[in-house]
Amino acid sequence: MFSMFRNRLFLAVAAGHFAVDVLNSVGPVLMAVLARPLGLDYGQIGLALTLYTFAGALSQPVFGLLADRFRGRTVLLAGLGTLWMVICLGLMAFQSTWALILPFFLLAAFGSGLFHPIGTATAGAINRARAGSATSLFFFAGQMGLALGPPAAGWLFGLSGALGLLPLCALALLPAALMIMAPALPTTAPPARHTQKSAAQAAGLLVAAFVVLVAVRSSIQAAYSAFLPTLFAERGWSATWYGALAGTFMFAAAVGNVISGAMADRYGMRVATVGPLLLGVPAGLVCLWSPTPLAAFVACALAGLLIGGQHSVLVVHAQRLLPVRQGFAAGLILGFTFAAGGIGTWLGGLAANIFGLLPVMQVITLLGIPAALLAFTLPRREPPPVLAEADPEPRPLAA
Repeated sequence: MFSMFRNRLFLAVAAGHFAVDVLNSVGPVLMAVLARPLGLDYGQIGLALTLYTFAGALSQPVFGLLADRFRGRTVLLAGLGTLWMVICLGLMAFQSTWALILPFFLLAAFGSGLFHPIGTATAGAINRARAGSATSLFFFAGQMGLALGPPAAGWLFGLSGALGLLPLCALALLPAALMIMAPALPTTAPPARHTQKSAAQAAGLLVAAFVVLVAVRSSIQAAYSAFLPTLFAERGWSATWYGALAGTFMFAAAVGNVISGAMADRYGMRVATVGPLLLGVPAGLVCLWSPTPLAAFVACALAGLLIGGQHSVLVVHAQRLLPVRQGFAAGLILGFTFAAGGIGTWLGGLAANIFGLLPVMQVITLLGIPAALLAFTLPRREPPPVLAEADPEPRPLAA
């Protein structure tokens, strides 16, 4: 599976995903650094981060649709998106007023919105017979960027303030160059007319179940990511412990994506999704009930592995529902996933104000059961598509 990294095109988009999500992850740390010298209140910080998230998420379907109109070397656009983030954040590092910092910060989000649908569609198209594994490794690279970005940014900001952004921007230039110079994606034959019609009919019948499945699953993962630190803090545990526990959950979710992607290629999407969702219910409850930090480490790792591992599988399925609009499908599912997770977290927070955080988190965990039932609508393993006549022989994996 890891031999995919020998493919120049896959290596380019995976490195790009790591770099883009490193830059995406520095926002909260940067706001904390700027809060005191600029006199920012919690409302300004929260609004800036929310606007950044929604700008990146909601622009993805639009950029995905744009990428579908420029077939061939669409990875060039992904490289330009990464370069756009570098320029905007680099310019922001030299600003000293909030009126100038905020526009550059929000403009950088559109670079992320341009990169993600193209990178996701490209990763799955490089080897369609193993699309689940390829997509999961692509997301693993991004999640490693999200995990490593905050500590690196905190260290750099501690040395030189906002100018600490510049080394991170400089490191992102290499992945941007790799994508700009990357080879073209091998073309595949468009689906036959009857295949397109069948896919449209299937999408019409199952789209509601799939949308609910994505919304529920993303809400469960987002709620765990958002509220686990608060839940453990209420037990009197130190910030070091609950920060490490939150990181453990996210890292295990990244590993779970890789495992689920390989399972989907071997056994089908249904097996890779239904089982982990069901097993995630008892694992999540044990995580919530853990009496000590040491027990919570094991429980958080298991819960993250099972609860957070289906993201790449669902993205691949969304692309198969729209086989002739791969970029748009990737942008749509990614944007909807992030937005649904944010709304689910907000609703969970409102409910926790009334009923308490632990009872609400238990109910959210139990939502894994109806999500698993909805996952029975996912297809079993599908045969890989036939290559186009213009490219009769598949490119070797190690291009």
